[in-house]
Amino acid sequence: MVNEHHHHTSIGLSEIQAAALDAAANGIVITDHNGIIVWANPAVTKLTGYSLDEMIGHKTNLFSSGRHGEEFYREMWQTIRAGKVWRGHMINRKKDGSLYHEEMTITPVSDKNGEVVNFFAVKEDVTAIQAAQEKLKASEERFRRLIESVHAHFYMSEYSPTGKYINHYISDSFEKLTGYPTERFRENWGFWSSIVHPEDQPKTEQAVKKILSGISSESEYRIIRKDGTIIWVEDNAQVTRQPDGRLRISATIINITDRKETENHIRFLATHDPLTELPNRILFQQVLEHSLQYSKRNQQKLAVFFMDVDNFKSVNDTYGHHIGDELLKSIANRLRTNLREYDTISRISGDEFTLIGEQIKTIGNAKGLAAKVHGFVSGKYQLHEHMVTINVSVGGAIFPDHGEDYSTLLQKADAAMYAAKKSPNISVKICGDD
Repeated sequence: MVNEHHHHTSIGLSEIQAAALDAAANGIVITDHNGIIVWANPAVTKLTGYSLDEMIGHKTNLFSSGRHGEEFYREMWQTIRAGKVWRGHMINRKKDGSLYHEEMTITPVSDKNGEVVNFFAVKEDVTAIQAAQEKLKASEERFRRLIESVHAHFYMSEYSPTGKYINHYISDSFEKLTGYPTERFRENWGFWSSIVHPEDQPKTEQAVKKILSGISSESEYRIIRKDGTIIWVEDNAQVTRQPDGRLRISATIINITDRKETENHIRFLATHDPLTELPNRILFQQVLEHSLQYSKRNQQKLAVFFMDVDNFKSVNDTYGHHIGDELLKSIANRLRTNLREYDTISRISGDEFTLIGEQIKTIGNAKGLAAKVHGFVSGKYQLHEHMVTINVSVGGAIFPDHGEDYSTLLQKADAAMYAAKKSPNISVKICGDD
């Protein structure tokens, strides 16, 4: 009786096992020691599209996709023939020709003598997981390419109320931006503030304070690259406060050096004469008005001079405009090299130059300065292959003696210059000086 009971239990168990194998969601294939299929569960039919009849008696290469080289199969057979379990990722082909990905575990089954008699293969369909991973990888790749193509540099970090700072992400392009390995910033974001230009550090400290109080911030400042070059960056940090008080910071940093240089150039062009690079009428007026206020406060005299080239038109007519331009540039250079730092020279039109002489003590001083200017500007100029000789006329007016505002002084200096031009043997004239 006892024996019989034993017998039933073992049969019952094998039935349960068969039922369990049948019902398993994973595909299960049992082969003989040559790899010929002797049994498969319904999940294999569902996965591969082959019926049980189409599989039994066939080798497992029925599913082969041709995607794995001989080496792959050789290594697999060597492992299982030696009685060891093999696990691997395989791309196989369904009956309809489409491919699927599976994670496969093959377990050898040995008899009492240790001879391998069967192989027991469990097939897990991971096609959907694989597709999702590939999609993720592709979108990460796209995101990476996008990040690299926008010429911006990204970082994401978190700041906790306890003052703990965690870096989540720093884009690889920081190396291109700074010349330092990106790792330096990943290990310690504080390294970034050490490359900020010393003059701009107070500005960046303010921005950090703002960010750590939970306010987004945008700032422009300079950084010093590893090779010592200085570039301008725009740092745009967006802050969001989490319910637990942590701050999420996501920021973009852009190199704006070109933009800054263009802005400065535009600013320069707006206030300077492109030919001589001297201040133009706009800047001259700003400087003169500023100087007048200063002279008023400090009760000092100030002189305004007008100067132009006699018969400039004939230089252009005789030698051509390019020589006329060269002459104007050479005059500008003589003025620059012979005058004091604080004497503002400008070219306000054609061949007309103006000069502000600050800290003039007497009308005699003003006359002396005008004569000096006349002396070094008049004379010979070697312009390419031509030697050109010119004379200039200089007129001046003095603050407060001849006027107290920009337009009055300018008008009087202009009139004095015109009078000097008209007099055959006078080249320098100060207003009210007969």
